[in-house]
Amino acid sequence: MIQYRAFRNGDPPALAELWNRGVPEFGAVRPLSPHEFDEMVLGKLHFEAEGLILAEDGDQLVGFVHAGFGPESLEGPARRLDRELGTIAMLVVDPEHDDPALEQGLMDEAEDYLRRRGAKVVYAGGQSDFSPFYWGIYGGSEYSGILDNHPSFLRAATDHGYDPIAVSILFEADLAAPEVRDPKTTLIRRQTRIAIVSDASPANWWESSAIGYSQITRFRLLAKDSDKELARASTWDMSAFGRLDGKSRAGVIDVEVVDGERRKGYGRFLIGEILRHCRAQWSETVSVQTRSTNAAALALYESVGFSRVGQATLFRRPGPR
Repeated sequence: MIQYRAFRNGDPPALAELWNRGVPEFGAVRPLSPHEFDEMVLGKLHFEAEGLILAEDGDQLVGFVHAGFGPESLEGPARRLDRELGTIAMLVVDPEHDDPALEQGLMDEAEDYLRRRGAKVVYAGGQSDFSPFYWGIYGGSEYSGILDNHPSFLRAATDHGYDPIAVSILFEADLAAPEVRDPKTTLIRRQTRIAIVSDASPANWWESSAIGYSQITRFRLLAKDSDKELARASTWDMSAFGRLDGKSRAGVIDVEVVDGERRKGYGRFLIGEILRHCRAQWSETVSVQTRSTNAAALALYESVGFSRVGQATLFRRPGPR
């Protein structure tokens, strides 16, 4: 008979072992050690033991679900959370226990925890700014939903009545492939310069909590004549995601072209320069993702050599059950 209980201090070894068997091979860090699980999940400032719920069959851990809350403000106090927006950030079950009843039981427990603490809307999957855990070890360059190769979590959300509200497309670029040439590159290079800050500080406390342990590099495309910022992006070291395939990875995040400077080729140029920089740093693969509805970004990434490798879906269910 399945029993549910909250996290205890002695649970990390069993949780890490279940993680390594239950999460997808692509899009998640595995193998993950108990120490790493402790540091990257349990060590967050906003971790609450009651939100990490374990399912046991006798003395065997057969699943866990983890729920929490995002921040009121990315710039505000690090411990002030928005209790109205809850997130079921992760659900992992033993692959040998393919049991929809177990998945639904875990979802019930997570929802009860969130509702008791004031949640009015509950998400399944994760997305900044209301994904409290797992960015940095799940989902690729960002955590923006449930991976399409994580069937137990997907089934749990859909069977529990959650609606898909956003899909993100995951891309990867193989840096061993020939560099894609752009006829605008020569002109843009004459007019601009790239400012690079290696080992940069996290942008805010939320980013620090998520991937602050990893090296972050900031890129800014500036006009040579005025130093006006035209576009920006960042990368972070995703090497841990390559433990199974042996590839070193960098993740691209926060890509933005300044208002008034779009459709001039600056975004494409900046991404191309980031790929060149990553090649020089001996990275083998670069990951990035964007919304499935962002046609311009989809076209941009494919034009510079990225290929679609998966997708992630964010789910939501408003109101009480």
